[in-house]
Amino acid sequence: MAYRLRYKAILDWVGPGAGPMTAGASPLGGDVGNAGGAQTLAVFSKVGGQNIVGTGTGGALTGTEVTTLTTAMATDVAAQLNLAANLAAAQGWVTGNP
Repeated sequence: MAYRLRYKAILDWVGPGAGPMTAGASPLGGDVGNAGGAQTLAVFSKVGGQNIVGTGTGGALTGTEVTTLTTAMATDVAAQLNLAANLAAAQGWVTGNP
C-alpha cells in the first residue's frame, strides 16, 4: 500500500506596517488569486506528490513514514523557493516590482 503527500506552499509579501488584518495584504485568509493586495508566489508538490510505501502492519502508515514524507516536502519547497527566478521575484516586491 502506498501513500502520497501533495501540498501547496504560498509566500505572500506583507510590507512594513501591514499586518494580517490590513486590507491590502491578507496572508492569513489569502490564497493564490485571493491574497488581497499582497504579491504572491506559490509552489506545488512535484508531479505526483511525494510517494512512500507504507511498511507498517498491513501497509499502515507509521510515524517514521510521516517524517520521511514531510522532510521530503520541506526539502522540495525550499528548493523551489530558492530557485534564482523565485528569489528575484520575491526580492523585487520590496521595491514595488511585481
